[in-house]
Amino acid sequence: MSSINISKYLAVSKERIILNPSDEFYINYLKPYYIVTKDGQYLFASTQKGRRPDQVHYMVPKDYKLGTGQKGFDIDTGKAIFSIVMDYLREKPKLIVADGIQGENGYEVGIRTIVSVENPHSAYISWMGKMMVFPPKDEVKPSCYNFIVPEKLPEEYVNRIKKAWPDYNDNEPLSLYDFTEMKNDIRCVLNLGIDYFGGAFKKPNLTMVWNRGESDGMISFHAGLSESSVIIGLSGTGKTTLTVGPNLEQDDAILGKIISKEGKIVDVKLVGLEAASFAKSEGLSEKSPEYPGLMKSKDRKHIVLAMNIDCEGAEYVRRNINGYNVEIPESTGNIGSLICKSYEKSKTTNGRFIFLFSDLNSSWGKKDKYLRNFVLSFKRYDIFNPIIKVTDPLMAVGFDSACESIITSAVSGKIPGTRVRSYSATDFMAREQAEQAILKKKVFYDMGLGQNGKINFLIINTGFVGEFDLEGKSIGGEKITVSDSKTLLKLSTHELIKNWIKDPVYGYLVPSPKELSDVHGMKNFGERFNPLNYYSPHDYLEFVKIDIKERKDFLHNIFSSQIKFANLEDVIGVWDEIRIPSPKEIKNFYDTYYS
Repeated sequence: MSSINISKYLAVSKERIILNPSDEFYINYLKPYYIVTKDGQYLFASTQKGRRPDQVHYMVPKDYKLGTGQKGFDIDTGKAIFSIVMDYLREKPKLIVADGIQGENGYEVGIRTIVSVENPHSAYISWMGKMMVFPPKDEVKPSCYNFIVPEKLPEEYVNRIKKAWPDYNDNEPLSLYDFTEMKNDIRCVLNLGIDYFGGAFKKPNLTMVWNRGESDGMISFHAGLSESSVIIGLSGTGKTTLTVGPNLEQDDAILGKIISKEGKIVDVKLVGLEAASFAKSEGLSEKSPEYPGLMKSKDRKHIVLAMNIDCEGAEYVRRNINGYNVEIPESTGNIGSLICKSYEKSKTTNGRFIFLFSDLNSSWGKKDKYLRNFVLSFKRYDIFNPIIKVTDPLMAVGFDSACESIITSAVSGKIPGTRVRSYSATDFMAREQAEQAILKKKVFYDMGLGQNGKINFLIINTGFVGEFDLEGKSIGGEKITVSDSKTLLKLSTHELIKNWIKDPVYGYLVPSPKELSDVHGMKNFGERFNPLNYYSPHDYLEFVKIDIKERKDFLHNIFSSQIKFANLEDVIGVWDEIRIPSPKEIKNFYDTYYS
């Protein structure tokens, strides 16, 4: 019986391998698990509705340093787990082996995913993955391998793993990375017990590809890309909404290729890593920028895959199919359209759908892109301006290294209204965060920020002004609408705002409310977003003091134990340079410009 070498770890008999299947294969193979909506989308479900607090561990070379919050794993133990799971894959299930490329021309990374379809429903992961990556090329060999086993392992294999690693809990999803052969350009990840596409395919692949790009001296952006604007943000801060539209290039995953002359960085070429958007459906309407992508399937020529979204004439049910309990959408009559503002059937607001970027942007991928606007998307609910421009490179690195937001629902064990800070790519990094921060610092200094530089560094607030008081209680502020944010972003990235005012505390720039109102149609901008409508000057300054302390403490906690800490002490110290003005100065500023 002949075998195919899937990877260094694994050779499997040809009879159990489905290699690079077509869309037609998936349509037929997965028929028991999806419904086709009125608008032509293929609708699936998963038992896991999103990324769980999974176990994520990294095996790395002995001289390699992981970053703050990243969990290393004993190499001998990890290799034993890999070996046991490879035995299972070699001996038991049918496998879909799918090749692809992450990255546009200029930086193409070969990806191979090996998905166990012992439970045939798991093939949906591979189909979605086929849409997300670029087609394989003979000349681009795989260097990143993703082994996905969504089903529970048989007891004999669980017992073997527990013997090697007594802490193993087979009821909890596990992602285990093997980066021990980085020097040979091989990276692997093993995903056990994950049946959600984002957790099994998307995030692990990007972790490997970003790690490879970072090793090659590139910037990793967990961000959207529209024209020359990179838009970074934590989950739920609106980066996809701000990115998606007719100029869409990417909405999640980018690398920045450094271009240097005589030791000085002169430009950053932007390389998109994905071919499609894994877009969130929550609250989607015909006015949403993602909506045309969702509706491309109406012509029955474009494939749009959806999951965990309420649908007219359908209910989500648990069924035993092929010996496995799976969740599927099931017809209750005439199947209608997806309902993106209802969550009773799906039991989640994390419904998603996949459409090709080229479906929205007809010129997608046909021209080189270079970094001109570095945009952070925050979601704040107090004094933060709807948009600011940072011209100090040290402050820019400080903001980027402490992306901040407000968690508005009880996730991650946080109560609603909790302020959260996170390193901008922390979910995907497997190295010390200082390396990327130092690289960005050099980019900002060499290329320059603001009027005399090549890059605009902008922060956009997609939340409110004046919504929460100092205790985190809602007091009823002014919502910064999607229309507000999109207008401000367009005006700022195309340099249409002529008058910028220096903030009285931080020295960064804010747009003239008068110009926004009188010239750009943003009526009553100053009156709407004057924080003194909601806070006294004294309380305003209390927010400032909290921000300064939290930002400094967060940066210190990330970087202080890392090898190149000395190179970032000036970034941490930038907050010590802030002079706290008097309440009278705050009142005078807002009375002058916002009244």
